[in-house]
Amino acid sequence: MKGLIKTHFIPIRIIPFMDSSLIFQGITEDAGIVSLLARGYKRPKSRIRGEIDIFSVSSVHFFIKDTREVHTIRDARLVYAFHGFIENYESVKRCSDIGRIIIKITTLDIAKSIFSLYKGLLRVAHGKKRCTEELYYGAVVKILHIAGVFPPVTRCVKCGSTSILYISPAAGGPLCEKCAVSYPDKRKVEQGLLKELFFLLVKDFESITSFKVHDKTKDIINMLMKEHLYEYKKSAD
Repeated sequence: MKGLIKTHFIPIRIIPFMDSSLIFQGITEDAGIVSLLARGYKRPKSRIRGEIDIFSVSSVHFFIKDTREVHTIRDARLVYAFHGFIENYESVKRCSDIGRIIIKITTLDIAKSIFSLYKGLLRVAHGKKRCTEELYYGAVVKILHIAGVFPPVTRCVKCGSTSILYISPAAGGPLCEKCAVSYPDKRKVEQGLLKELFFLLVKDFESITSFKVHDKTKDIINMLMKEHLYEYKKSAD
């Protein structure tokens, strides 16, 4: 992809550059993960000052050249600012952590879906004035699913059996009793845990805010996320 791009952009990281400029790294709706240079952003008379911010959606114009890793912003206009939760440290950390996962896992072919998901998460967190653990884990499950690295939760990943008794990161997800014999890292799971994973996968963020995720489910998601992100990065390299 190259040429003049006009798209929506959500910054995830802000990097100081020179005395008055900033580099915004984040996700676009149409161009995937990009790093955009905002020249003179800190100057009081900058025409894009305040038009791009963390946890916000902006309409941006920039020119892509294949040989450059950082692209200069030509124009930017703020569209939405989802700042209702920014005074809550834990909420900011959770949304930032989701952003870091997005940077690591997003490819151009899934960028539009990931962009929409992240915007939806920020909108709900803004409205509720906090990003709960449930929203965080719901976002993790959905992102991994879009990227194709979250395992099916209703059948054995090896034989397809619906009689799930275990889960194994090394195997890539749930296992029946027969297939689990080959995986020493297997952990026994209850049906309620699998139902929680399925709920987080299929329900929207608004519904997830009224849901309580149990600690065992969080442990499984963390375990799967660590394994799948490692494998995904390794295959991408």
